[in-house]
Amino acid sequence: MSRKHKYSKAFKLDAVQKVLQDYQSITMVSDTIGIHKSDLKKWIKYYQEYGESGLKPKSANASYSGDFKLKVIRSIEQSGLSFRAASLKYNIPSHSTV
Repeated sequence: MSRKHKYSKAFKLDAVQKVLQDYQSITMVSDTIGIHKSDLKKWIKYYQEYGESGLKPKSANASYSGDFKLKVIRSIEQSGLSFRAASLKYNIPSHSTV
C-alpha cells in the first residue's frame, strides 16, 4: 500500500514560483494556500538544490544503508552541517530523520 501524499508536485511548484518568480513573500503565499511557512521554505530550498525533481513526493519510506548513514554523520561532524543542511545535501525528506 502506498503512502498518500499531502501535496502534489504541481502544488509545491506553484507555491515556490510565487515566491521566486512573482516575488511574493513567504508569509503571504503560505497564508494564502494554507501551509506552514517552514514547509514552503523547505520546498524552496529543495527546488533550488534539485530543481523540479526536488519537489516530487517520496513514494515510500526510505531505507538507508549503514554506509550511507555513516557518510551523513561524518559529513555533519567534519563540515559542521546542521541536520537541516544535511537533509538537504543528501536529499533526505525530513531533518528529523537525520
